[in-house]
Amino acid sequence: MNIESIHALSHLPALLRRRCRKTQTNRVFQKLNRPGVSKTQQAGFTLIEVLVALAVAAIALAALSRAMGLSVNQQSALEERVVASWVAQDELIKVQIMPGSRSEAEQRVEQFGREWQTRMMLEDTLVANVKKVVMEVQPEGANTPSASLVTVAGP
Repeated sequence: MNIESIHALSHLPALLRRRCRKTQTNRVFQKLNRPGVSKTQQAGFTLIEVLVALAVAAIALAALSRAMGLSVNQQSALEERVVASWVAQDELIKVQIMPGSRSEAEQRVEQFGREWQTRMMLEDTLVANVKKVVMEVQPEGANTPSASLVTVAGP
């Protein structure tokens, strides 16, 4: 083997790479130039595809918006129930500490910057001088109680 043949063999990989690139490029052009299909039909999405994609995105966003709205409503209802239970606990503690302090069954109480309607019901128990106390609390103007707690109170 002489130097010229070694030099010719060193260019062989570059020639093969060029030939492979040319073959790949020819295949791409053959796909694009199929009979009956123009180049504009193959470039990008059709109008129908875009409209379907937009409709799917709109439906998904509407569902997400609805879920977020329900989450906010549930959060405010949960907050109301928690605060109502605090108000009920506070009123029951007042009854236990000062047994004769509450003369009316229904009272309005202001706590946490809101008006609350409290209703206390006393029931006899099997133990003498011990009463079952049921405290229901609801926001002012509401029809159903947000919290209802039960305890016992005695002398």
